[in-house]
Amino acid sequence: MTGITRSSTVFRRPSPRRRRVAALAALTAAGTAVLVAAGPAAAATPPLPPTITSSFTPAEVGVGNSTASALGVTITDPDPTNKVSALSFTDTLPAGLTIDNPNGLNGTCGSAGVITATPGTSTFSLSGGSLAALATCTISISVVAAEPGTLSNSPGAVSSSAGSSAPGAVETLTVLPPPTVTVTGVKNKATYSFGQVVRPKYSCTQPSDATALADCSAGGDTIASGGKLNTTTPGLHTLTVVAASTDGLSTTDNINYRVLPDSRFTITSVSPKKHGALGFVLALPGPGTVKVVEIGPKHAVVGTDTVKVTQKRHVKVDLKPTKAGLKLLTPATGTTGAVKLGVKLEVTFTPKGGVKRTVTQGGIVLTSK
Repeated sequence: MTGITRSSTVFRRPSPRRRRVAALAALTAAGTAVLVAAGPAAAATPPLPPTITSSFTPAEVGVGNSTASALGVTITDPDPTNKVSALSFTDTLPAGLTIDNPNGLNGTCGSAGVITATPGTSTFSLSGGSLAALATCTISISVVAAEPGTLSNSPGAVSSSAGSSAPGAVETLTVLPPPTVTVTGVKNKATYSFGQVVRPKYSCTQPSDATALADCSAGGDTIASGGKLNTTTPGLHTLTVVAASTDGLSTTDNINYRVLPDSRFTITSVSPKKHGALGFVLALPGPGTVKVVEIGPKHAVVGTDTVKVTQKRHVKVDLKPTKAGLKLLTPATGTTGAVKLGVKLEVTFTPKGGVKRTVTQGGIVLTSK
């Protein structure tokens, strides 16, 4: 009987624990294969640091507290996906430039940002600022310059959670001195006669920038350079010449002068009368004193009088001969004809507070009858 040999294979199912280990190994191998296939590009991109710039507006101002420039600092987050925090910078202003009072602070960089800008100091700073991705913030303050010249400033670098920026570019501020005024043809504290022709000339310049001169005028722009000064009103006067620049600065030159009272007068209606008398009329411009003298041969005083007036008026004068005049008008012994005497009339008017003026009129003939 032929023998029959039988064989069999027994398959045993893996335990649950062994099945989980195998699955984890398979997943790990697959993940490693994906990373190897993807290469370095699949690694996370580092955030971009912020940028910082600054500017002066306007970039040209006058010296001193009368004009100010706005110093603005702009920070930008260039990263398209990541916000940035812990923004911080300190701008130390150049010598001669300080923060105005009030400081003119404007703008913020995040709700938690702290801006320091104390009036009268030269340090402008931000701490704890923040920006969203691709966002920008600008903060500005007012600054003033104590001396004319060109001032250069950089806000420095801005630090942040994404790193520090490069320092901001240097910006310049031009600070102009006040404009100048030159006046000729008139002197301070001068005294002028009533009606005297005086023609002052004046000019103005703006150093460092001729185009910044905005105005150059005198007396409220009523007197052009080379025009007539007001000398028809007695008393004290001031000629004011003002130079103004576009940055708000101005320079004023005040020239004080005095105009004397009017001393001009006229003599009219000169008429010899009986017994050597002489009548005439004076037209006087105002209060003052009139002294009248009749001068005969050999400077003899034939007649004299003094008249005081308190206002502008016409004064009628009847001048009687003096004893010396009567003597000269007396006929010689044994003669009966009238004596004629040639005289010269001198009238001097001294206005109140002014300078005297003398007017002489000759060709006058007195008669004894």
